[in-house]
Amino acid sequence: VLKIIGSLLGYVFLLLVTRTAGPQAWGVFAICLAVLNIASIISRFGLDVALLRYISEFLPDFSKVRDLVKKGIWLVFILSVAISFGLYFLSGVVSNTVFQKPNLSPFIQIISFALIPFSLSLVIAQSFRGLKEIRYFAFFSQPARYFFAIIFFFSFSYFDFIEQAKVPVYSFSIGMFCVFFSGALLLLRKIDGLKNLTFSISISQMIKTASPMMLSSSIYLLIASIDTIMIGIYSNESDVGIYNVAIRVSGLVAFSLASISSISAPKFSETYNNADKEGFKKFVHESTRLIFLSTIPIIIILAVFNKYILLFFGNEFIAGAGVLYILLLGQFSNTFSGSLGFILQMTGNEKIFRNILALALIFNIVLNLILIPKIGIIGAAIASASSLIVWNFLAVIYIRKVFGFWTFETNFKFTSKLLKKEDEL
Repeated sequence: VLKIIGSLLGYVFLLLVTRTAGPQAWGVFAICLAVLNIASIISRFGLDVALLRYISEFLPDFSKVRDLVKKGIWLVFILSVAISFGLYFLSGVVSNTVFQKPNLSPFIQIISFALIPFSLSLVIAQSFRGLKEIRYFAFFSQPARYFFAIIFFFSFSYFDFIEQAKVPVYSFSIGMFCVFFSGALLLLRKIDGLKNLTFSISISQMIKTASPMMLSSSIYLLIASIDTIMIGIYSNESDVGIYNVAIRVSGLVAFSLASISSISAPKFSETYNNADKEGFKKFVHESTRLIFLSTIPIIIILAVFNKYILLFFGNEFIAGAGVLYILLLGQFSNTFSGSLGFILQMTGNEKIFRNILALALIFNIVLNLILIPKIGIIGAAIASASSLIVWNFLAVIYIRKVFGFWTFETNFKFTSKLLKKEDEL
């Protein structure tokens, strides 16, 4: 429920910005958010994922958990402050040298202040996950940030004392401070403050554990952000805004995939680790078929009513119709193949999965470099869809080689049955 609410709030915020300020304002915000995500990779250094692992391991010894949380938050705070100040003072270099857009400098300065609460709130969210407080993890992962951003957006728009173009960035940045403070207070309450601390793990050991985790998580974020960054470099803010809206609309397809995969992951692990080969194969096929059946109607609706959906965000966004068609093609390969990432990660093949993602990222960057200067956001869409198809293809081939079956066998059977019935009719 919270995941659905978070997505809805994200689209509400998107609508507020696009309907009041247009594609350029959303493009600027999208670039700032991409910069924030990349900076956050470094400032968190994988410590949020390390906390998730160690908190689960130390429970129910809350004295060790309190010590672990204290060290994790302190480390991320120091890194975030250093990178935040660096981003603030180098905003001119980033806007002029990287994006060649001097007007971005004040926006990057604003978002640099959001880095500290943004990174810390992600650490807090993973701490709740480690404590098995899933409702708090779900709330502070996404819904909270857009809930507060919407409140501040209405406030700033009503009082009209901030330039309209800067309202989205200010709303999100100040909202992140509210997310952090509310999350920190609740977390301290859950672990009984920071009293009775017990030495649990050294800082050096935490960093040693966290550093390889940073690599895996950073690849995910880079794949999600690289298109926005590169369009920002080679094109204008309006193109970034139009492309980013198309990305978010196509993301509706992946929602079902993410939901079913999160439920399927423990079952993959259970059947595989219990050496239940037939059970593992059966569950992979069932989850893949469920994903396929639940996402096909969404893909068809988005493809048929493409322009009408984009028109909802403003007349200018119809220019993203071609982009959305291409992105849906990439999403189709994603949903047809099933929960490939979780299948590999739950069976001890996480390094293989990381390597596949790394190859897809390199492929994406190369295609972006070639295509964006020539055909703009259409090129970015081709790069994004192609890289998605490539990593799905490589993962499917690897799973077939190791486990001896195709993840999408039931999809072929289901499609052939439909075609047979159609012929009979």
